[in-house]
Amino acid sequence: MLLIVGEAIVAYQRDLGAGGTDTGQAFTGPWASGSPAIAAYVAAGLGVDTRFVGGVGADERGQVMRRAFERTGVGLEGLRVVSGLRTASARITYRGDAHREFDFDVRGTAAGAVREADLGTLPEHADWVHLSGSALVFGDPLASTALAAFDRARRAGARTSVDPNVRPEALDEGARTALVEAIGHADVLLPSEGEMEALGLDPGRIAESGTTVCTTYGPGGAEVRERGSTTRLDAVPVEVVDADGAGDTFAAAFIAASIAGASPVAAAGAGVRVAAHVIGVEGPMTADLDPGLLDGPAPVRR
Repeated sequence: MLLIVGEAIVAYQRDLGAGGTDTGQAFTGPWASGSPAIAAYVAAGLGVDTRFVGGVGADERGQVMRRAFERTGVGLEGLRVVSGLRTASARITYRGDAHREFDFDVRGTAAGAVREADLGTLPEHADWVHLSGSALVFGDPLASTALAAFDRARRAGARTSVDPNVRPEALDEGARTALVEAIGHADVLLPSEGEMEALGLDPGRIAESGTTVCTTYGPGGAEVRERGSTTRLDAVPVEVVDADGAGDTFAAAFIAASIAGASPVAAAGAGVRVAAHVIGVEGPMTADLDPGLLDGPAPVRR
Protein backbone atom coordinates (compact mmCIF):
# COMPACT_ATOMS: atom_id res chain seq x y z
CA MET A 1 0.00 0.00 0.00
CA LEU A 2 1.20 3.50 -0.94
CA LEU A 3 0.54 6.22 1.63
CA ILE A 4 0.47 9.93 0.73
CA VAL A 5 -0.37 12.70 3.20
CA GLY A 6 -0.81 16.30 2.13
CA GLU A 7 -2.92 19.12 0.81
CA ALA A 8 -6.03 18.79 -1.34
CA ILE A 9 -6.55 22.00 -3.33
CA VAL A 10 -9.18 22.95 -5.89
CA ALA A 11 -7.57 24.93 -8.71
CA TYR A 12 -8.82 27.54 -11.16
CA GLN A 13 -6.63 28.18 -14.20
CA ARG A 14 -6.19 30.58 -17.09
CA ASP A 15 -3.54 31.05 -19.78
CA LEU A 16 -2.67 34.58 -20.89
CA GLY A 17 -0.06 33.39 -23.37
CA ALA A 18 3.59 34.40 -23.49
CA GLY A 19 3.89 37.98 -22.29
CA GLY A 20 0.11 38.25 -22.10
CA THR A 21 -1.58 40.93 -20.10
CA ASP A 22 -4.45 40.46 -17.69
CA THR A 23 -7.56 41.97 -19.21
CA GLY A 24 -9.99 40.01 -17.06
CA GLN A 25 -9.74 36.63 -18.77
CA ALA A 26 -11.89 34.02 -17.06
CA PHE A 27 -10.47 31.11 -15.08
CA THR A 28 -11.47 27.54 -15.92
CA GLY A 29 -12.31 25.10 -13.16
CA PRO A 30 -12.81 24.01 -10.52
CA TRP A 31 -10.13 21.35 -11.00
CA ALA A 32 -9.13 18.86 -8.32
CA SER A 33 -5.46 19.50 -7.55
CA GLY A 34 -2.72 19.72 -4.90
CA SER A 35 0.65 18.05 -5.42
CA PRO A 36 0.16 15.10 -3.04
CA ALA A 37 -3.43 14.66 -4.22
CA ILE A 38 -2.33 14.50 -7.86
CA ALA A 39 0.28 11.87 -7.04
CA ALA A 40 -2.34 9.78 -5.22
CA TYR A 41 -4.81 10.08 -8.12
CA VAL A 42 -2.23 8.96 -10.67
CA ALA A 43 -0.77 6.12 -8.61
CA ALA A 44 -4.22 4.66 -7.96
CA GLY A 45 -5.10 4.98 -11.63
CA LEU A 46 -1.96 2.99 -12.46
CA GLY A 47 -3.11 0.11 -10.27
CA VAL A 48 -1.41 0.87 -6.94
CA ASP A 49 -3.36 0.42 -3.71
CA THR A 50 -3.14 4.06 -2.62
CA ARG A 51 -4.39 5.82 0.51
CA PHE A 52 -4.58 9.61 0.76
CA VAL A 53 -4.81 11.47 4.06
CA GLY A 54 -5.88 15.09 3.77
CA GLY A 55 -8.61 17.56 4.60
CA VAL A 56 -11.52 19.09 2.69
CA GLY A 57 -14.45 21.24 3.69
CA ALA A 58 -18.10 20.21 3.72
CA ASP A 59 -18.66 22.19 0.52
CA GLU A 60 -18.88 21.71 -3.23
CA ARG A 61 -15.13 22.09 -3.66
CA GLY A 62 -14.69 19.21 -1.24
CA GLN A 63 -16.98 17.14 -3.42
CA VAL A 64 -14.83 18.03 -6.45
CA MET A 65 -11.85 16.49 -4.67
CA ARG A 66 -13.78 13.41 -3.54
CA ARG A 67 -15.16 12.71 -7.01
CA ALA A 68 -11.68 12.92 -8.53
CA PHE A 69 -10.22 10.52 -5.97
CA GLU A 70 -13.09 8.09 -6.46
CA ARG A 71 -12.50 8.18 -10.21
CA THR A 72 -9.25 6.21 -9.83
CA GLY A 73 -10.08 4.38 -6.59
CA VAL A 74 -7.94 6.22 -4.06
CA GLY A 75 -8.58 4.92 -0.55
CA LEU A 76 -10.17 7.75 1.42
CA GLU A 77 -10.54 6.49 4.97
CA GLY A 78 -8.05 9.22 5.89
CA LEU A 79 -9.84 12.02 4.03
CA ARG A 80 -11.11 14.33 6.77
CA VAL A 81 -14.20 16.45 6.12
CA VAL A 82 -13.83 19.50 8.35
CA SER A 83 -17.14 21.25 9.03
CA GLY A 84 -16.79 24.99 9.36
CA LEU A 85 -13.65 25.24 7.21
CA ARG A 86 -13.61 25.75 3.43
CA THR A 87 -11.74 23.55 0.98
CA ALA A 88 -8.41 25.07 -0.03
CA SER A 89 -8.13 26.65 -3.47
CA ALA A 90 -5.59 28.22 -5.80
CA ARG A 91 -5.80 30.46 -8.84
CA ILE A 92 -3.10 29.73 -11.40
CA THR A 93 -2.22 32.11 -14.22
CA TYR A 94 -0.01 30.90 -17.05
CA ARG A 95 2.02 33.35 -19.08
CA GLY A 96 3.46 31.00 -21.65
CA ASP A 97 4.97 27.57 -21.01
CA ALA A 98 7.72 28.75 -18.64
CA HIS A 99 5.91 31.07 -16.25
CA ARG A 100 3.11 30.46 -13.75
CA GLU A 101 1.68 32.69 -11.04
CA PHE A 102 -0.10 31.20 -8.03
CA ASP A 103 -2.62 32.82 -5.72
CA PHE A 104 -3.22 30.34 -2.89
CA ASP A 105 -6.08 30.28 -0.41
CA VAL A 106 -4.82 27.53 1.88
CA ARG A 107 -4.07 29.08 5.27
CA GLY A 108 -7.00 28.58 7.62
CA THR A 109 -8.67 26.00 5.35
CA ALA A 110 -9.48 22.32 5.79
CA ALA A 111 -6.29 21.36 3.92
CA GLY A 112 -4.12 22.40 6.83
CA ALA A 113 -6.31 20.92 9.57
CA VAL A 114 -5.15 17.31 9.24
CA ARG A 115 -3.87 15.84 12.50
CA GLU A 116 -1.77 12.80 13.32
CA ALA A 117 -4.85 11.09 14.75
CA ASP A 118 -6.26 11.08 11.21
CA LEU A 119 -3.47 8.70 10.16
CA GLY A 120 -4.80 5.82 12.23
CA THR A 121 -2.49 2.85 11.66
CA LEU A 122 -1.95 3.55 7.95
CA PRO A 123 1.78 4.35 8.34
CA GLU A 124 2.43 0.99 10.00
CA HIS A 125 0.69 -0.84 7.13
CA ALA A 126 2.26 1.07 4.24
CA ASP A 127 4.72 -0.59 1.88
CA TRP A 128 5.75 2.79 0.43
CA VAL A 129 5.33 6.33 1.75
CA HIS A 130 5.70 9.41 -0.45
CA LEU A 131 6.29 12.92 0.91
CA SER A 132 5.80 16.10 -1.09
CA GLY A 133 7.63 19.11 0.31
CA SER A 134 4.61 21.25 -0.54
CA ALA A 135 2.81 19.70 2.46
CA LEU A 136 5.27 21.50 4.74
CA VAL A 137 4.63 24.98 3.37
CA PHE A 138 1.22 25.53 4.92
CA GLY A 139 2.23 24.95 8.52
CA ASP A 140 0.90 22.78 11.30
CA PRO A 141 -0.89 20.58 11.95
CA LEU A 142 -0.61 19.37 8.31
CA ALA A 143 3.19 19.67 8.14
CA SER A 144 3.77 17.73 11.34
CA THR A 145 1.23 15.09 10.29
CA ALA A 146 2.90 14.53 6.91
CA LEU A 147 6.30 14.23 8.57
CA ALA A 148 4.94 11.87 11.23
CA ALA A 149 3.44 9.62 8.55
CA PHE A 150 6.76 9.55 6.68
CA ASP A 151 8.76 8.76 9.82
CA ARG A 152 6.37 6.14 11.19
CA ALA A 153 6.08 4.33 7.86
CA ARG A 154 9.85 4.41 7.36
CA ARG A 155 10.48 2.98 10.82
CA ALA A 156 7.92 0.24 10.10
CA GLY A 157 9.89 -0.81 7.01
CA ALA A 158 8.21 1.07 4.15
CA ARG A 159 10.19 2.27 1.16
CA THR A 160 10.39 6.04 1.04
CA SER A 161 10.35 8.74 -1.61
CA VAL A 162 10.53 12.53 -1.38
CA ASP A 163 9.65 15.15 -3.97
CA PRO A 164 11.15 18.42 -2.59
CA ASN A 165 8.51 20.28 -4.61
CA VAL A 166 8.93 23.63 -2.94
CA ARG A 167 10.82 26.88 -3.24
CA PRO A 168 13.19 27.10 -0.25
CA GLU A 169 12.10 30.69 0.42
CA ALA A 170 8.56 29.42 1.02
CA LEU A 171 9.74 27.35 4.00
CA ASP A 172 10.48 28.62 7.46
CA GLU A 173 13.74 27.39 8.96
CA GLY A 174 12.12 24.57 10.91
CA ALA A 175 10.27 23.23 7.85
CA ARG A 176 13.39 23.50 5.72
CA THR A 177 15.40 21.53 8.27
CA ALA A 178 12.67 18.88 8.46
CA LEU A 179 12.55 18.54 4.67
CA VAL A 180 16.32 18.15 4.42
CA GLU A 181 16.19 15.52 7.17
CA ALA A 182 13.46 13.60 5.32
CA ILE A 183 15.52 13.77 2.14
CA GLY A 184 18.36 12.16 4.07
CA HIS A 185 16.10 9.18 4.87
CA ALA A 186 14.66 8.71 1.36
CA ASP A 187 15.26 5.68 -0.80
CA VAL A 188 14.21 7.71 -3.86
CA LEU A 189 14.36 11.45 -4.52
CA LEU A 190 12.21 12.96 -7.26
CA PRO A 191 13.23 16.63 -7.59
CA SER A 192 12.64 19.04 -10.43
CA GLU A 193 15.59 20.80 -12.01
CA GLY A 194 17.47 22.96 -9.50
CA GLU A 195 15.46 22.02 -6.40
CA MET A 196 18.21 20.07 -4.68
CA GLU A 197 20.79 22.74 -5.31
CA ALA A 198 18.40 25.41 -3.99
CA LEU A 199 18.26 23.46 -0.73
CA GLY A 200 22.06 23.40 -0.61
CA LEU A 201 22.23 19.68 -1.44
CA ASP A 202 24.43 17.87 -3.97
CA PRO A 203 22.36 15.29 -5.88
CA GLY A 204 25.49 13.53 -7.15
CA ARG A 205 26.84 13.03 -3.65
CA ILE A 206 23.45 11.83 -2.42
CA ALA A 207 23.26 9.29 -5.26
CA GLU A 208 26.71 7.99 -4.40
CA SER A 209 25.46 7.33 -0.86
CA GLY A 210 22.95 4.82 -2.27
CA THR A 211 19.82 6.93 -2.83
CA THR A 212 18.26 6.95 -6.29
CA VAL A 213 17.93 10.54 -7.51
CA CYS A 214 15.63 11.06 -10.49
CA THR A 215 15.53 14.68 -11.64
CA THR A 216 12.92 15.95 -14.07
CA TYR A 217 13.60 18.68 -16.64
CA GLY A 218 10.17 19.22 -18.18
CA PRO A 219 10.53 19.05 -21.98
CA GLY A 220 14.20 18.18 -21.36
CA GLY A 221 13.26 14.74 -20.04
CA ALA A 222 14.67 13.18 -16.89
CA GLU A 223 17.96 12.02 -15.41
CA VAL A 224 18.47 8.99 -13.16
CA ARG A 225 21.46 9.01 -10.85
CA GLU A 226 22.47 5.87 -9.03
CA ARG A 227 25.70 4.92 -7.34
CA GLY A 228 28.24 4.81 -10.17
CA SER A 229 25.89 5.64 -13.07
CA THR A 230 23.87 8.44 -14.64
CA THR A 231 21.25 7.87 -17.33
CA ARG A 232 19.47 10.60 -19.28
CA LEU A 233 16.00 10.00 -20.73
CA ASP A 234 14.35 12.12 -23.39
CA ALA A 235 10.85 13.48 -22.98
CA VAL A 236 8.06 12.06 -25.13
CA PRO A 237 7.00 14.68 -27.71
CA VAL A 238 3.43 15.75 -27.05
CA GLU A 239 1.17 18.73 -27.55
CA VAL A 240 0.93 20.27 -24.09
CA VAL A 241 -2.62 21.14 -23.06
CA ASP A 242 -2.09 21.52 -19.29
CA ALA A 243 1.28 20.96 -17.60
CA ASP A 244 -0.03 21.51 -14.07
CA GLY A 245 1.01 18.52 -11.94
CA ALA A 246 3.39 17.00 -14.49
CA GLY A 247 6.09 16.47 -11.87
CA ASP A 248 3.66 14.89 -9.43
CA THR A 249 2.41 12.61 -12.20
CA PHE A 250 5.98 11.60 -13.03
CA ALA A 251 6.65 10.82 -9.37
CA ALA A 252 3.51 8.69 -9.06
CA ALA A 253 4.32 6.73 -12.20
CA PHE A 254 7.91 6.19 -11.04
CA ILE A 255 6.62 4.81 -7.74
CA ALA A 256 3.97 2.63 -9.43
CA ALA A 257 6.53 1.12 -11.81
CA SER A 258 9.01 0.57 -8.98
CA ILE A 259 6.38 -1.23 -6.91
CA ALA A 260 5.72 -3.43 -9.95
CA GLY A 261 9.42 -4.38 -10.01
CA ALA A 262 10.91 -1.97 -12.56
CA SER A 263 14.50 -0.76 -12.34
CA PRO A 264 15.00 2.96 -11.64
CA VAL A 265 15.69 3.69 -15.31
CA ALA A 266 12.63 1.72 -16.44
CA ALA A 267 10.56 3.44 -13.73
CA ALA A 268 11.72 6.84 -14.97
CA GLY A 269 10.73 5.78 -18.48
CA ALA A 270 7.25 5.02 -17.18
CA GLY A 271 7.21 8.44 -15.54
CA VAL A 272 8.08 10.15 -18.80
CA ARG A 273 5.39 8.27 -20.72
CA VAL A 274 2.63 8.78 -18.16
CA ALA A 275 3.45 12.47 -17.73
CA ALA A 276 3.22 12.93 -21.50
CA HIS A 277 -0.18 11.24 -21.46
CA VAL A 278 -1.52 13.40 -18.63
CA ILE A 279 -0.35 16.81 -19.89
CA GLY A 280 -2.26 16.19 -23.09
CA VAL A 281 -5.59 16.79 -21.34
CA GLU A 282 -6.97 19.74 -19.38
CA GLY A 283 -6.97 19.45 -15.60
CA PRO A 284 -4.35 17.80 -13.37
CA MET A 285 -6.66 15.03 -12.10
CA THR A 286 -8.80 14.23 -15.13
CA ALA A 287 -6.79 11.88 -17.39
CA ASP A 288 -7.90 8.31 -17.96
CA LEU A 289 -5.25 5.98 -16.55
CA ASP A 290 -4.54 2.27 -16.49
CA PRO A 291 -1.58 0.06 -15.54
CA GLY A 292 -0.78 -0.56 -19.20
CA LEU A 293 0.69 2.94 -19.40
CA LEU A 294 3.61 1.72 -17.30
CA ASP A 295 4.75 -0.69 -20.03
CA GLY A 296 7.09 0.23 -22.84
CA PRO A 297 10.74 0.96 -23.55
CA ALA A 298 12.46 3.69 -21.61
CA PRO A 299 13.32 6.61 -23.95
CA VAL A 300 17.01 6.51 -22.99
CA ARG A 301 19.30 9.04 -24.65
CA ARG A 302 22.07 7.11 -26.39
